[in-house]
Amino acid sequence: MKKFLLLCFSFVFVLSAWAQERVVSGKVTSAEDGSALPGVNVVLKGTTRNGTVTDASGGFSLSVPASGGTLTFSFIGFTTKEEAIGERSVVNVTMGLDVQQLGEVVVTAVGIEREKKSLGYSVTSLNSDNIQSRSEVDPLRALQGKMPGVNIAGSGGAPGQSTKINIRGMSSMTGNTQPLFIVCLVLK
Repeated sequence: MKKFLLLCFSFVFVLSAWAQERVVSGKVTSAEDGSALPGVNVVLKGTTRNGTVTDASGGFSLSVPASGGTLTFSFIGFTTKEEAIGERSVVNVTMGLDVQQLGEVVVTAVGIEREKKSLGYSVTSLNSDNIQSRSEVDPLRALQGKMPGVNIAGSGGAPGQSTKINIRGMSSMTGNTQPLFIVCLVLK
């Protein structure tokens, strides 16, 4: 009889421990075109270790408390979304794009973004008005005299002929004094 009571007590204990958690699954899709989003972080709000990542088809499966709880969905380029679980066992979510306007970004020679004020060297910003104000066939030659320390000279007057650009003098260790152009687009 003691063994039977011990077995019943163990069974009740296992059921109560099992009832404290449940598995929630679902799929994460893009609100723009309905495609599955692989690699979305899915985390139980208020925890740092209870989370998962969506698979190639946008699906996920996560152990959560028996009742309540909120899932946080985050992905680069999409707005972070929180979804209350309630009593559901399937949570499907659509995520919208996170479109923000970009102001001014200065990209340095090694690709590190900095504010213009914090740089220890000259930074010049030009817009289309600076180029249109000169009557030059070549837009590179129209930049002559607009940037400090930059010498721009054409090899001839005809369109399509090469343009030589030298920054801070004519000497270099390798003999090549042509600059590397990095074009940044500013969205407004």
